[in-house]
Amino acid sequence: GHRITVRARLVVAACGAIHSPALLARSGFRSPSGQLGKNLSMHPNVKLVAIFDEDVTGWKGAHQAFQVREFQDQGLLFAAVNMPPSILAMSFPHRGAALGQLMQHYDRMVLAGMLCEDTATGRVRTIHGQPQAFYQLAEADAANLKRGVVLLSEMLFASGAKRILLPFHGAAELHNADEARRLLDQDLPASRCEVVTVHMMGTARMGTDRSAAVTDPFGAVHDADRLMITDASLFPTPIGVNPMETIMALATRAAGHVIDNAARFTS
Repeated sequence: GHRITVRARLVVAACGAIHSPALLARSGFRSPSGQLGKNLSMHPNVKLVAIFDEDVTGWKGAHQAFQVREFQDQGLLFAAVNMPPSILAMSFPHRGAALGQLMQHYDRMVLAGMLCEDTATGRVRTIHGQPQAFYQLAEADAANLKRGVVLLSEMLFASGAKRILLPFHGAAELHNADEARRLLDQDLPASRCEVVTVHMMGTARMGTDRSAAVTDPFGAVHDADRLMITDASLFPTPIGVNPMETIMALATRAAGHVIDNAARFTS
């Protein structure tokens, strides 16, 4: 195809924590801090599916309208995260008639999950021009997720759930809170756990110290002229909650900084 050159007085990258560091790397930028692409946090998530005797139509109304933040200082946040039936069905290990029979109870299902404020970090490397994420779930975080499964199961049984499908490969369904508590004594390695994430953060961390951060506190890239980042790459650490509003706040703050310093960025 044709090469197109766009000349701008200010370039703002907001490609997300996977693609922003890759974009900078492909463009030839090398951060003096050595931190570009490092410090990848993910908020590892697991889900439970609770089945009730009555219709609960958990898919109606606002998505994630309910949260439990009681254990947030312990790195766990719980929420109802109901999915459309087609997406939920893909996440089950069941197949054929067994899956069809299970999905007949869709209106009686509550899909709930938790995110863990991870203590380990990974990195994003650019290989043949494409980003590749590398991340290993820490044993402490895997243990915290298992504890979260127990806590969330207790909540769901207290709400009237009759059985719970677990995120551990090969694990039997739960039928009461006592069975849930016994999970704490079981060997459930991280390799058996279905872990997902949609919260990638930290690969171009901000800070005042250019030897330890990729950008300044406003997202302006250290040692690069008129280049900013305004996505979750900026987070110095995982924040333990859905990052959407924080990203919006940082982007708004960065925009205000550009407006207040228009001569510097646009002359």
